[in-house]
Amino acid sequence: MEHALTIALDGAFSREPLTGSGQYTLGLWNQFSAGDACCRVVLLLPGSDSSGPPKPFRTGKLAKLWWEQRGVVEAARATGATLLHVPYFAGPLRSPLPLVVTVHDVIPFLFPAYRASLAMRLYLRLVSRVARRAHVVITDSEHSKRDIVRVLGIPPQRIVAIPLAADRRFRPAADPGRLAELRQRFALPGPVIFNVGGLDARKNLPALVEAFAIAMPELDSDTRLVIAGRPHAENSRLYPPLEPVVRRFGLERHVVLTGAVSEEDKLGLYQLADLYVYPSLYEGFGLSPLEAMACGTPVVAANRSSLPEVVGEGGLLVEPDPRELAAAIRRVLLDDRLRQELARRALDQAARFSWERTARETLAVYYQVLGSHAEDRRAGGR
Repeated sequence: MEHALTIALDGAFSREPLTGSGQYTLGLWNQFSAGDACCRVVLLLPGSDSSGPPKPFRTGKLAKLWWEQRGVVEAARATGATLLHVPYFAGPLRSPLPLVVTVHDVIPFLFPAYRASLAMRLYLRLVSRVARRAHVVITDSEHSKRDIVRVLGIPPQRIVAIPLAADRRFRPAADPGRLAELRQRFALPGPVIFNVGGLDARKNLPALVEAFAIAMPELDSDTRLVIAGRPHAENSRLYPPLEPVVRRFGLERHVVLTGAVSEEDKLGLYQLADLYVYPSLYEGFGLSPLEAMACGTPVVAANRSSLPEVVGEGGLLVEPDPRELAAAIRRVLLDDRLRQELARRALDQAARFSWERTARETLAVYYQVLGSHAEDRRAGGR
């Protein structure tokens, strides 16, 4: 099939599939490459051309900066692209092609710990200018859209909210033997409360541990709280250690800190869990509760930021303080009928989101931008 248009998709984060930007890039790319798109979409990868950056820009953060400002433009032009989409908060300050940028959230502007270094503050100034110059900014939720308008000053008519989706592999369990192996490996003899949303401060995990301590006297004594993941940096302000909190409440036998887990183990723990609890104070979207719901796992989530858009009627939304979380945990784990109802509602809510929809609405943005760009060029030639 011949395509009149070529779209260049920055694939830098496709090599980091465990990150949010990596999941988003790959989700779009997998859908575009299925062959249904009525335009050609090319995934651009750093280092895939022979020229490459100058020697000082070949490693680390300087290599990333060179790619965002020069490399991705050169790679896009080499494909004959008619539009460039950078699927994370970055992009070239000067682009010869119409530019679409995805800003998943503005967390570094809202939480000072995420912009503590001078280098990060300078980088945020740069990418903010890029976003303001982009033809359209895509974001993941209406809540993020409102924050982008407020924080970056971008007019709302230039921002389009397109929700993400859980990968198709997230579905109810089909392999009891696999789940039994996970129970044995992580020493999980009874009911399981799970969280895998990240360990940084805004995830509010000390409140989850305290809530578990409050709820525990009324729960099965074999209940375990499983928190998966590892810090992305040694910055204890950004990634406060959980072990002291666990010790403070005397929960060493009941809280399992797994460290980093494989994608296969993460899926199995979603499927194994009796309850998924997500007390995060801020999310641009909140993909992990959606993944849990797609597995048919009952969800309790904070009633903050974008989470009501994602969880909807598919779970319980509560104030993210220890006592409210504890009450919700007790309510779900002690009521079989409610737990079954939440599992059904979780699957119904997750089915509202799909990568087909995300890709379709993203393609509509591409055509909107290209149509507007063509009109501007015609008007300029008069």
